[in-house]
Order: sequence, then structure tokens, then C-alpha cells
Amino acid sequence: MLYEKNLDAVLQEIVARWGIPGLAVGIVENNEIVYAKGFGVQSLETQTPVTGDSIFCITSVSKCFVASAVVQLAERGKLDLDAPLVQYLPYFQMNDERYRHITIRQMLSHTSGMPDMDENEYDELLANPEWDDGAAERYVRGLRSRKLIANPGERFSYSNIAYNVLGDMIAQVSGKSFETYMQEQVLIPSGMSDSTFLLADVPPDLLAIPHLRSPEMKINPSYPYTRTDAPSSFLHSTILDMCHWGMTCLNKGSHLGQSILSPASYDMMWTPVVAQGYSRPGMYEDMGLGWNLGHYRDVKTVSHGGMGFGWADFLLILPEKNCAATILCNEESFARTRIIWAIADTLLGQKPQANAVSWMVPISQAMTQGGILAAYARYDEIKASGTDEYYFDRDDLLNLSIQLMSAKKPDLAIDVLGLNIHVFPEYVESYTRRAKNHLQKGEFTQAEESLLIALSIEPDNPTVVELLETVHAPADSGSRR
Repeated sequence: MLYEKNLDAVLQEIVARWGIPGLAVGIVENNEIVYAKGFGVQSLETQTPVTGDSIFCITSVSKCFVASAVVQLAERGKLDLDAPLVQYLPYFQMNDERYRHITIRQMLSHTSGMPDMDENEYDELLANPEWDDGAAERYVRGLRSRKLIANPGERFSYSNIAYNVLGDMIAQVSGKSFETYMQEQVLIPSGMSDSTFLLADVPPDLLAIPHLRSPEMKINPSYPYTRTDAPSSFLHSTILDMCHWGMTCLNKGSHLGQSILSPASYDMMWTPVVAQGYSRPGMYEDMGLGWNLGHYRDVKTVSHGGMGFGWADFLLILPEKNCAATILCNEESFARTRIIWAIADTLLGQKPQANAVSWMVPISQAMTQGGILAAYARYDEIKASGTDEYYFDRDDLLNLSIQLMSAKKPDLAIDVLGLNIHVFPEYVESYTRRAKNHLQKGEFTQAEESLLIALSIEPDNPTVVELLETVHAPADSGSRR
């Protein structure tokens, strides 16, 4: 590749400046793997280098595989994408009669109206992992108390829950376990022999361990995995296997003499269903069936990203350029965005750049050395210097607070959100996130204080209103003192 030397240098710079433990990058062009490299280590404890054989959890990138399997079953006449889900999962129920009208197509495009799990719910789910064959059905049956957040088909609303339910549907329709069906009908035919949805099948010595900023960079104290969440979050793969997946998608379902889908099915999946509605859309303009659709430098993109639990991943396809790229990383930060920009620029003949580093990095470093007061001092120092070395984004400290909650440091997470509020006082999400953390600690008064401020900023914010009802419920029942 013409820009390999430049890209190597930029990726190494990003890894060093952001403090990334390990990274794998793969690029395919014209049905050939032209770049596959590892940077850093699988684990800060073992110091095992990342290679092409290192196995990463690809988090939410798993969803495009699930979508492909569902469309495959439809292509084979096993299900109708426009039929209601209850036709295939009669035991699926929610505490909301609208659930009967949810279709498979709506679930694939995140327009089902189904809710999502917040970070606290995810932490609770992963604290009680399930590994047996009945886990998926129990998960679905456990949704009976949940309500929809919108009418089916009304609007885009991302839902991990919906994709976990689709995983159980794949099992029921195919007559095989979800993991077995995916292995036999999607992964192996796509040349992905080292990939699996079952953690038990992953060789421990090849596993890239997730890391959290807590605030110092450390491995996640418990490996996050449960079969109930496997469809939405827990495919494990290598960078070489992901290159094969990129070629399968570029060839619209055909690879190494096998076919998982017809080109017509890819055209359908890559056709916009609903606008995602983000203020800075880019690669996230529209949602297809399991895929994000957008543009980068006016070039069409098909993609899916994932971030959480101590991983960050991204799969980028440029169908008009007949190339694709994947990044797999064992820490979670928005360094992922900078890496993807550098790779995309390389693919488009532009010179890659490392770009600025998030203020989250020096803030977490300052906290490691001197706690939250040192973090405030570091912010003031950066702001006063006027340097362009760092950028300020209102979401980056929210991501840090999530990692701190996963690391069982709720007080520090609340302090970090306080700093974010200090810098971005009108950002409602900081207040709602802080309120959730207070609620998890049983601190109802503090939660209410945060929510009332949020309500003064956005009086009609449905999340704030709902959380306030949660705060007031214990008082109404007489259980709150």
C-alpha cells in the first residue's frame, strides 16, 4: 500500500498519545488483504503482543452478523421480515400491548420501539452472567415487565435488547443454538474459522483483555460476557477474520467459493430505512437493516461501530471504492474515531493525521496522580494554555464516568460528571447520568437535585421526567426516609 509507512506512523502516534494498550487494524482492497497489523499488547499484565491471531470481542459490530443471519433465514423462506415477532417467538411479551405489532424488519432497523439497557443495567447483567443453553429464552421471557418507548415503526431508537431477542429467534426458527447457527451458516462460509460467539471456544492465550480507565489504565476486573447478550455484543474475532468478513460484504455475500446471501439482500440491507437524527451524522446518517449508512468526504460509507466494557471496534466499508477496514481495540475511547479517520483518509488517497487528543486523557492522568481536584486544575491549565493538542467534547468524560462505574468507583464517576457539568453546564445528559449514579447508591435527594436542574434546562426531556418518577416512587410508597 502506498501510504503504509505514513499510516503506521500515525497509528503508532495515536496509540502512544491516547495510552491504548492494544490495537489491531486490517484493510482489504479489491478482494485482497493489503494491511493487517497489531500494535501494543493483548494485556498490560501479560505484555503479550497483539498479532493477526489475537482475538478481540467486537462488541456491537456483532449486530451486522446477526442481521445477515436473519436476512439469510428470510431468503431461505424460514421467516418473513414483515411478520410480527410473536409469530416466531410466541412467549415474547412486554407490559405494553403494542409489542404484538413489532416486526422483524423493525427490529433490524432499530425502529421497533423497544427500549435499550442503560450502563447500570448492563453492569448488573454482566455481574450475573449466564452460560447455559436456556439463557436466551429466559432473557426473552424476562422482558415481560418492560414497556415500549415508541410505537413500532415510528422512529429510530437503538436497542441492544432487540438484537438479543433476534438471537433467540434465530435459534427457534433454525432449530439450532444461536451460536451454532452463526458458526455454521455465517462465520465459516465467510472464511472466519477463528471467530465465535461462545467465549468458551476462545483460546485464553490469544484473548485481547479489555481495559478500563479507572482512572489509571487497568484490565477490566472481570471479563464481561454473558450468552444472553451475545447477539448484540459478544462475537469474538481476529483482524484477519474480519478482513474476510469485509471481503464477503464487498462481494455481497460471496467469498472463497461460498455464499451466505444474494446481492439483492445486501442491496436491501444497505438501503436507508430511517434517518438516525444525529446532529453530526457523517457515517451515521441513516439506518439500514443492521448497518449504518452515511458518507465520509462525500464517499458512501456502510459501517458499524461498537464500544463498551473496555473495547472499541469499527468496521468501515466503502463499496464505491471496493475497500473495507476494521479496527479492534482493547480499551474504550473516542480514539476509535481518530483511527477510523486516519484509515479512511488513507483509503481515499489523503494523508492520514493523528489529530488532537481528547481532554479525557490528561484529565484521567491527573486524577490518577491527585484525584478530582488535580483534574480540575489540569482542565484550567489546558484551557489557559490555548493549546490545540487537546479537544473538548461533552461526551468524552461521560464515557470515562461509565468506565469508572464499571470499575466500581461510583463516587469518582459522580465527581467526573461534576467536572463535565462545570465545563458544559447546559448538557442535560451529564445531569441524568449523575442522577442515575446517585440512584444506584440509594441517594435519592442528590439524584432529585440533578434532575431538577436538568428539567430547568429541558422541561420536556422524557428521560428526565421518567427518572424523576423513579425518584419519587419510593417516597410515594412510604419507603423513603
